[in-house]
Amino acid sequence: MKMKITSHKVHQGTKNDRFTNQLWSFVPLYLCAFVRCFFFSSFFLLAGCTSLLQKGGEVLEGSAFTEKTTALYSSNGKENEVILKEMLNKDDESFIEITSSQWPGLALRGSVPGTDGGFHLTEARFLSTHVFGWNEFSYELLGSGNFSSGREAAAILTIDEAPERVQISSGKIRLKSRRLTGNAALVPLRNRRERILALTEWMAKQQKNTGDSISFDNQDEFEEYWKRLLFPELVSAKEQPQEYSSIKSDENAEWNRADGVKWNLAYTKSLFPEALWEFRDSGALLRDWEEALPWIFMEYSWDTIIGSFNNITLKKIK
Repeated sequence: MKMKITSHKVHQGTKNDRFTNQLWSFVPLYLCAFVRCFFFSSFFLLAGCTSLLQKGGEVLEGSAFTEKTTALYSSNGKENEVILKEMLNKDDESFIEITSSQWPGLALRGSVPGTDGGFHLTEARFLSTHVFGWNEFSYELLGSGNFSSGREAAAILTIDEAPERVQISSGKIRLKSRRLTGNAALVPLRNRRERILALTEWMAKQQKNTGDSISFDNQDEFEEYWKRLLFPELVSAKEQPQEYSSIKSDENAEWNRADGVKWNLAYTKSLFPEALWEFRDSGALLRDWEEALPWIFMEYSWDTIIGSFNNITLKKIK
C-alpha cells in the first residue's frame, strides 16, 4: 500500500508539474504583449512631447480653444523649423505668432504685417517646465520686423534687432500641488526674473573675462558647462573646477547649510559678485536652476534666439 500511495503521489505531482509548466509557458506571451504595448505607448507619448510643449502655454490658459489660424508659413528646416502663423483671437482681432522648433515653449507675437511687410513685436509667451511643475508667463516686447504677409507663396522673415523685454505682464505657476495665478503668481515670477537676469548678466561677463567664446547648441550643453561652476558642491571631484578644489581643502573654510547642501562661502566670494552671494549661499540659486532651467537658458540666449529668426525664407502651406 505504501508503494501505491507513494506512486500515486508521484504521479499526481507529475500532473501538477505539467499543468504548472503549461501555465507558465503562457506568461512570456502575455508579458511580451504587455511590454510591446507599453513600449509603443511610450514611444508615441514621447514623440508628441515637443509639440505638446509648444502648445502647452495656450492649452493651460485656454487660448488654444479660442484662437484660430488663418494662414501658416514654414521654413521646413530639418534642424530648426521656423513657423509664422496669422491668427484671429476670440474678438476677431488679427495678429501673428512666430515659433521655432529649436526653442520649444517660446512664442513671439505681434501685429499683422502692413503693405510694406513691416510689423511690431508686442509680446513673448514662454512655458518653462520642470519635474515639479511649470512657470508660464507673458512678456511685453518692444521690437519690429518685416515679412510679406499672406499674399505671396514665400517671403523672408527678418527681425531688425533683439526686441526689448519690458516686464512680465501675466503668468501662472504650478509647483507640486500648488497653483498660483493672478498677482499671486506675478510677484514671484517677477522676482525670479530679476534673479535670473542678474545671473545671466554675470554669466556673460564671466565668459568675457575668461576669454571663453563658447556657444551652446542646446540646453544640455548649457547645463553641463555652467552646473559645475555654479554648484561644485553637487558634482564629482573630477568635474569640480580647479578654483573650488583648492578652496575646499582649506581647514578654515566657512560653510553654510541650506536646503540640505553645504555651500562653501569662500568659493562664493571668490567667483561671484557680492549681489549674488546670498543668492547662492541660501540655496535660492539652486532652486531657480532646478525649477527654471529652460527659462535661464532662454534669457541667456535671447540674442541668439532672435538671430535664428533672421533672413529665414518661409513658404505658405496654409
